[in-house]
Amino acid sequence: MTTVTLSNGDAGIGIGIGIGIGIGIGGGIADLGGSVTVTAGGVAGSRASFGGGIYTDTALTMTAGNVTGNTAAVDGGGIHRNAGSVTLLADTVTGSTPNNCAAHPPLTTPY
Repeated sequence: MTTVTLSNGDAGIGIGIGIGIGIGIGGGIADLGGSVTVTAGGVAGSRASFGGGIYTDTALTMTAGNVTGNTAAVDGGGIHRNAGSVTLLADTVTGSTPNNCAAHPPLTTPY
């Protein structure tokens, strides 16, 4: 993705029995396989349970991008690395809630 900003995505903010409003990961980008490269683009104002802006299970590379003002109900308001790698080169990751970046041992979420 080059020079594109994804705004106001909504992956749902619940992953529990009876919620039923999406799988709750990656409000702007949900990388569940393969790799994602973002150049001079970004994600803003999106929300999810994990990775309000971006959720990755594999490889994310961002160059000269912005991840701003995203919200996660649980963790990783800006970027949530569940597994794999995240490479940020001259990027801005700010203003997300509850935090800008998070990484945890892999979650086991039914897809």
